[in-house]
Amino acid sequence: MTVMQQQQRLNNIKKQYDVAIIGGGIYGAATAWEAASRGLSVVLIEAEDFCSGTSANSLKTVHGGLRSLQRFDFPEMREYIRERRALLRIAPHLVIPMQCVIPTFTKFSKSRFFLGSGLKVYDLIAYDRNRGLDAARRIKNTQIISAEQVSKFAPDLDCSTVTGGASWFDAQAYNSERLVLAFIMSARQAGADIFNYVRKKEYTVEQGAVTGVIATDQLSGEDIQINARSVVDCCGPWASRDEAFTGTTPKSSRPKLMALAVNLVLNRKLSSCAIGANTSATPDGRDRLMFIAPWRRGSIVGTWYYPHDSNTNKLTISDAELSQCLSQINSVFPSLKLSKADVTLIHRGMQPAEPAAEENSEPKLWHHTRIINSNAGTISAGLFWVQGVKLTTARATAESVINRVSGYLRADISPSSTSVTALYGGEISEYSSFEKDCFDKLSETFSTETITRLIRNYGSNMNTIIRLCEKDQSLAQVVPGTDDTIKAELKYILCNEMVYTLSDLMLRRTDIGSFECPKKETIEYCADVIANHLHWDSQQRAENIEHLIQTYPEWSRPHEGNSVDVYSQKSRKIKIG
Repeated sequence: MTVMQQQQRLNNIKKQYDVAIIGGGIYGAATAWEAASRGLSVVLIEAEDFCSGTSANSLKTVHGGLRSLQRFDFPEMREYIRERRALLRIAPHLVIPMQCVIPTFTKFSKSRFFLGSGLKVYDLIAYDRNRGLDAARRIKNTQIISAEQVSKFAPDLDCSTVTGGASWFDAQAYNSERLVLAFIMSARQAGADIFNYVRKKEYTVEQGAVTGVIATDQLSGEDIQINARSVVDCCGPWASRDEAFTGTTPKSSRPKLMALAVNLVLNRKLSSCAIGANTSATPDGRDRLMFIAPWRRGSIVGTWYYPHDSNTNKLTISDAELSQCLSQINSVFPSLKLSKADVTLIHRGMQPAEPAAEENSEPKLWHHTRIINSNAGTISAGLFWVQGVKLTTARATAESVINRVSGYLRADISPSSTSVTALYGGEISEYSSFEKDCFDKLSETFSTETITRLIRNYGSNMNTIIRLCEKDQSLAQVVPGTDDTIKAELKYILCNEMVYTLSDLMLRRTDIGSFECPKKETIEYCADVIANHLHWDSQQRAENIEHLIQTYPEWSRPHEGNSVDVYSQKSRKIKIG
């Protein structure tokens, strides 16, 4: 892509849209797909890259509502069950069943009997959890397991007082960034205009109704006006800093606090299934539940919540807070003696919350997503704010907000079908047969690990990647420094998936950088490929490398003497594209 092509990418903006969507996380992406699939004209703009904010910070869990049962919130529980089922159906390559276990103890509220009774109730309420699902994506019944079985799942877990375990199945997003992208690309294929690196500056208003937005294209630096009959702001917690939000919404609808949510990626495999472990090694001395999920070659552990200073854009945790997190993990895995050297990535995001009830306690997160209509100030109509909570319910929220938008527009739109329509890459009629066919056709050319990765990341779109290899056999080679990523993936992504930075490519389109900082030769190779594709000069290439490396904890970056060739100016601000 030439500089001129980058500068002209917004030239085809339509004169008028039914709805403009601000924000390219999971809620914005799902809303764009919902609106476009139902016949509305749609534009989505994202200030950075898709899924580069809070949506990328998760335990990758697609919940089935078991926690809702603890609060006796049965409507919420049913919603989670439906939406887990929907994601397993529409993205079978990206969302897979995952076994979860919570140890039981002698205390009645944590006993085999108490938790087992809850699981039986859950099975009854989740009677239709597998309706319409492929056999390979069905959720098994819950069960009570023995202490020995718990120990087998997590050999290093302190099981000295464990009496057994409560076992159930949820689901896991194999690649949460590509799940967001699947919604984005589905919306684009349905006719939506989708742009990353376009930042909203302000809303345009006439006679109290929003009429669109003025935005800045960060590739060209130019401002552009986008006319829309309605606007849906899916910036989530970031909207709290928007004067339009505080000026158009009732105070009772706004979050009183933003919580910094933290998950740690560890280079140690703590368990073979997801484990919920209680620790009392907390600042207030109270038990809290940590969730440990297997991830790539290690684990993801979380989630911790801290009050966030709304006056700063930096999402950082202190050394003391990191030590506190590790101490809590070590309290339930004492033999491992984990240190920060075992942390390969720190995921951070913001969540709407209420202040902690007591000193040293964590902020109290919202349980429910809120869709808030603007109804005051200069904008009293046509602007809808989405304050999302969980990845799992994004599609359902999108359906609800587009129902509201269509009512406002008085538009006759088609019923929602996004709960059953395959997403980008998800057009797989029977997963087991698809997987078998892939291995039968490709096992002589690619390793088992490569084939498995291609299926899980790209689904039905991997056929296009394979055709690239057939046309150019050099593209079937492994990317230097990786075990199972092939060069054809990079070409496919660069040509099709709106990539403008090295971080886009290595963090959010491939899974090369999703677990730990890639090797020097891998970063260098990928930087050369994207620099050639986007016609970067040496400074742009170096700045992009530095920006990527800054994503990782300082102790996990390429060490001195093995560092990549970076530009001497240590700046987080890069020239995009």
